[in-house]
Amino acid sequence: MAICYIGGMKKDRFKLLKNNMKQIGKKIWKLTEAITHRKKDAVIILVCVVFVIVAVFSIVRIVQLHSAEIKQEQEIHALQEEYISEAGDTTSMSDESDMVAKTGDLETEPEDDPNAWYHDIDVDFAGLRKQNEDIVGWIYFEDEESISYPLLYSGDDYYLRRNYLKEEETAGSIYIDGNNNPDLSNAHTLIYGHNMRNLSMFGKLKFYKTEEDYFENHRYFQLITETGAYRYKVFAYKDVTTLTGGIYTTWKYVDDDFRDFVENTICQGSYVDADIDVDDETHIVTLSTCSYDSDVRFTVSAVRVDEHEWE
Repeated sequence: MAICYIGGMKKDRFKLLKNNMKQIGKKIWKLTEAITHRKKDAVIILVCVVFVIVAVFSIVRIVQLHSAEIKQEQEIHALQEEYISEAGDTTSMSDESDMVAKTGDLETEPEDDPNAWYHDIDVDFAGLRKQNEDIVGWIYFEDEESISYPLLYSGDDYYLRRNYLKEEETAGSIYIDGNNNPDLSNAHTLIYGHNMRNLSMFGKLKFYKTEEDYFENHRYFQLITETGAYRYKVFAYKDVTTLTGGIYTTWKYVDDDFRDFVENTICQGSYVDADIDVDDETHIVTLSTCSYDSDVRFTVSAVRVDEHEWE
């Protein structure tokens, strides 16, 4: 009998142990579920926090960029007010004794036709060079007067994110490729400028492909230097995906390879079909700006159609 009782006790203990293990297993499972739910909640909370941080950072960044754009436009406007004047208006020049106007000596009567294209604006290069010796010219669109900026040259990409005073600034400056001569004497010159959201710098160049008739109504721009003014006529514009070589090749002089380059590299793929004759005196300028696709650039090419040297 004792033996049977002891065996029964073992069975009861086994059942009790089994039941206890089940209870412990259930509790462990519930605890695991609770921890899992808490982890999910924690992950959701973490994701929300990260999203809020990113959103706040993005808003702050946008505000900073917008403020920087406004600041630079104000600086450029002040520069234009001080060193640029409309034809026949010299009252905005800062120091008449230092003026280097488009007609040379201000007391000299305008030569030729006073309504000629090179009398559109007067540039005080003496004053500008006191601000920064890297200012080698001025770019001015005849039918898009908001594109009116100093033209800089440093021999590299120094002005990609610096303004005309060499201060760090998101919008950078309009500058000539370091492989070109700053006097615009090369057969193919590259000029860079950012595509700003507020349409400053080269932001309006995109209108060539987005606005009807913009090309026909905005064909001419000028590059003005201390020695002369040069007028260019736009003949091609396109998106490019190759950021080195191709259209980003500078040319010192005209030869057969250059003629092939104009026909098969600049004109090929252009959104507009315009005729261009290349001779030994041809000078082409390509304006380049960024786009919303980091791997794409938008280019506008123009050929020199007239020039005027200052006396």
